[in-house]
Amino acid sequence: MPRTTSSSLAPPARRALPALLLVLALVAGACSDGDGEGTSSTTAPPGPLTTGTVPVPVEVEPSPGCEGDPPAPGRRTVEVRAAGIERSYAIYVPEGLTPGRPAPLVLQFAEASPASDQERISGLSEAAADGTVPAEEWGAVVVTPEPLGGDDPRRTWNLTDQEGWADDTTFVTNLMLDVRATTCLDLSRTIVVGFGVGGSMAAQMACANANDVTLLVGVAGLEFPPECDPVRPLPILMVHGIDDPVLPIDGGGDLAPLGLGPDTTAGLADLLARRPSVRATALDWVERNDCETEPAADDVAPGANRSTWTGCNQGATVTLVSIEGAGHTWPGSQGMDDLVPALGPVADDVDANDLIWDTFQAQLPD
Repeated sequence: MPRTTSSSLAPPARRALPALLLVLALVAGACSDGDGEGTSSTTAPPGPLTTGTVPVPVEVEPSPGCEGDPPAPGRRTVEVRAAGIERSYAIYVPEGLTPGRPAPLVLQFAEASPASDQERISGLSEAAADGTVPAEEWGAVVVTPEPLGGDDPRRTWNLTDQEGWADDTTFVTNLMLDVRATTCLDLSRTIVVGFGVGGSMAAQMACANANDVTLLVGVAGLEFPPECDPVRPLPILMVHGIDDPVLPIDGGGDLAPLGLGPDTTAGLADLLARRPSVRATALDWVERNDCETEPAADDVAPGANRSTWTGCNQGATVTLVSIEGAGHTWPGSQGMDDLVPALGPVADDVDANDLIWDTFQAQLPD
């Protein structure tokens, strides 16, 4: 498989994603499939969730799911109803969760359907060559929502208020209510990550729900949404291939390599048209977080340069890792062999999952 030997995106004009977990008593209809696949109607009980506009205490209570037994370990698909449509998400629960002991959450947004592609691309919930599974190593629950916007063969997120597309705001709201009601999570330890265009969905979600997000990550894609006004600074990690053919490091984009349908492609046109360079996006986050203007620079690996802006408000650092020779790929991925001809090489000497976990750990209080 062609890989590098190793060596940093912009705002859609749509409403900012409203508070992800808004007005709990009014949100119902989330569905869970219990220990196996299937559905059953449930309503998540109220819990300590942010409104997206009112800050919550630094020390957050465990999720409502901590009151019950932990779900069965492994992967399953769960259906939830959102705006009259059946939607789904995949959840991976690691082995050995202690009843009542909250686990961190990784919420990852795919670039396009199916969500299972994102699971194999990131490998967060799949065994690596050495047999290790990041979710198991971290003791983290991994949730991967299924996008539905556009047309077949591959669908994406409604990032620009496309008429007739699914309501992703309600979907993610119901999804998170369901996950928090059925799984014991530490609400103060949440990683939100997006791959490619999924980075835009991750950013919109995080901007509206900053109190619920410990780290916002974009791999091969992130943006600073135009209406982004988080209640607190968001720590940022951006990882981008310098030879990305889909979302080039200098801005713009070409979705042809993704094999999207015409409606899906058209629905993302405005997003690409105003997409700036990766570094410009990083600097937007630097300004928003009130960081020092000059970053510290070091090499993660040969050809992989890391710029870290520190001195930020509330310690919310901004980190950009730019990788020479890497394409529109997830560094260290072992599940992208068939995608390399279209998307470009995968960096071998950089592991995005290690970068994510290390950066996340650095954001936790001592």
